[in-house]
Amino acid sequence: MGGDPPKPARVRDGKREWIVAEVERVWFDTGHGGIPTRARTWRTRRHRKRFTLLAENGDRLELYFDYARDDRPVWQLVTIDTAR
Repeated sequence: MGGDPPKPARVRDGKREWIVAEVERVWFDTGHGGIPTRARTWRTRRHRKRFTLLAENGDRLELYFDYARDDRPVWQLVTIDTAR
């Protein structure tokens, strides 16, 4: 799979759905996470593009697109900060 993923316009989690009002931040995550230092190589790095989004209802969402999956695109919702 090549190229950048599209910027999210909608995010779904089960029956909940958010309409994206603004993409606040985009960055690449190429860290190693919790992998022990002795096992860290270029092959064990993460290959993710992360997004912080502001939804129309005021909720802030963080999600990422995982480039490491060749068989299918994987989007993962990480956090939801609800509007108060």
